[in-house]
Amino acid sequence: MLIRKFSSKDLDAVEEIEKEAFTNPYPTSLLIGFWSMYPDCFYVAEIDGKVVGYILGSMEWGNGHIISLAVKKEYRGLGIGKILLKTLENYYFNTAKCNYIVLEVRISNTVARKFYYKMGYKDRKLLPNYYEDGEDAILMIKKRQNAKGVLIISLW
Repeated sequence: MLIRKFSSKDLDAVEEIEKEAFTNPYPTSLLIGFWSMYPDCFYVAEIDGKVVGYILGSMEWGNGHIISLAVKKEYRGLGIGKILLKTLENYYFNTAKCNYIVLEVRISNTVARKFYYKMGYKDRKLLPNYYEDGEDAILMIKKRQNAKGVLIISLW
């Protein structure tokens, strides 16, 4: 397996994974917009030349923000999501020197929530009616070891 930065040739594969994984997939323009603003925060996992997963993030107020993480159904359970997440976390904590990483997850998405708990994320705040369909989200955070400072979450 190869983890590498996203490139424009990966767009069709990422869109396919996005549509498979999410009820309301992000539009192409949003994916491209985030990539153009945060090229160091968009990675893909490739097996035998085929993109099988991706992670997309941004930087906000000096902190990392995970926007989307998905793996093709037939490749789930192999640790690909974990490797993608650790890759982006490494960028945020060691290169960008972020103190915190935040993400939002559907309250009903127990599989994703358990995954993030296992990866060291903690529930921080309930975000009522966060999604277009009215479902609540949980704001989750992970703090860099020995980080100093306070995360201001009222901005999210």
